[in-house]
Amino acid sequence: MIIIIIILIIIIIIIIIIIIMINYIIKRKEKKEQEKTTTIFKISQSNIKFISLGDGIITNKKEIEIGEGEKIEVNKEIRELICIGNEKKEKKKIQISNKEENEKYSIRTNPNIITIEGGYACEFEIFIIIKCTTKIKEQMMIISKTLNKTQEEIIKSISIKGETQISTRLDPDEIKEEHKIGEGSFGIVYIGEFRGNQVAIKKMKQIDKDEDKMKEFEKEVMMLDKFRSEYIIHFYGAVFIPNKICMITEYAKYGSIQDLINKRTNTEIPNKIRIKFMIDGAKGISYLHSNGILHRDIKPDNFLVITLDDNIGVNCKLTDFGSSRNINMMMTNMTFTKGIGSPIYMAPEVLNREHYKMESDIYSYSITMLQIITWKEPFPKTEFKFPWKIAEFISTGKRPTIIQEVKEDIKEIIEKTWKQEPKERITIKEVEKMLESIEINN
Repeated sequence: MIIIIIILIIIIIIIIIIIIMINYIIKRKEKKEQEKTTTIFKISQSNIKFISLGDGIITNKKEIEIGEGEKIEVNKEIRELICIGNEKKEKKKIQISNKEENEKYSIRTNPNIITIEGGYACEFEIFIIIKCTTKIKEQMMIISKTLNKTQEEIIKSISIKGETQISTRLDPDEIKEEHKIGEGSFGIVYIGEFRGNQVAIKKMKQIDKDEDKMKEFEKEVMMLDKFRSEYIIHFYGAVFIPNKICMITEYAKYGSIQDLINKRTNTEIPNKIRIKFMIDGAKGISYLHSNGILHRDIKPDNFLVITLDDNIGVNCKLTDFGSSRNINMMMTNMTFTKGIGSPIYMAPEVLNREHYKMESDIYSYSITMLQIITWKEPFPKTEFKFPWKIAEFISTGKRPTIIQEVKEDIKEIIEKTWKQEPKERITIKEVEKMLESIEINN
């Protein structure tokens, strides 16, 4: 029994020694790994000027100015440094923490938490990403805990401040909603105010919970951000913060051309204004095409009316670029995509699921022009009860009969833009010139 007890004691001692050795090796390994990414130095051997924060905690700065006074780039990680030391004899665990989570920016530190011996200091890296155009003023806490003591000392005395560059990633606090003006499958549209401008606020439904929808939203925002044309609806920016995702654009008080067709009679909208709508629309499409962009959803709903005064330069502007694609960047030819465009305005090659390019927009614009000039539905529901009836009609080379009601000069443009063969259709630049010629002669 004595021998068995001695053997058991020896085994227990060996196990304890092994555990101690393993812990020592793990801690030594952790320390070496930490040393690779963390700088710890002796305070007495440093020429850094430290400021006391109390209870033995010292720092080289009480305020961090992000970007050293320069405007910060939005959505880009910025790195700042701060040194924190321990003047007391006892070891202290030190952690930097921001007071509360903020949806407009994120802050992380390296190291997250560290034990500093007395007389030593550590260099902390602070990484900041500001997610929208805003000003940041944040109080940071230094949480310190003396080892073998339960009490924590919290020293709230470091501030972080900075200002971002102007960008299209907007601060939701700058947007004021007034009232709802419309609703669709995408979400709800409100009229509101942004930096003193009357704007349309397009709020997206559950977009942040759908990765694919979010990617499409980001693509549309990136595209809109590059547009610089008076014939494209002005884009102020978008909010990317979850549960607040929206798009801010110029407000068109008359709504779309389709809204006008629904609400007003043809006698209320003079022929001169209708021709102007067609010219402005052509210029908007021309801008896209000259930049290698295919809209893919040209229709009266997507031309917003800014004014009905024919003495003002621009009367309507092109909008809704959720379906748009850059031909140069993506592919040379595209095939039919489910859900893109409206059957009424779809070109024969799109309906037939063939390759299509810029000419498909030209066809869609021919039907749009026909609707603007006649102020009527090109495919009445009495004749075309189902969308496939329209597809069948167009695919066989037939066209809306209301073309007979149109004057010869505009009739010629429409007929040249809805040719069955895409290559036979005139370009949008030619459409623009022909319409301008009609406008001068009228």
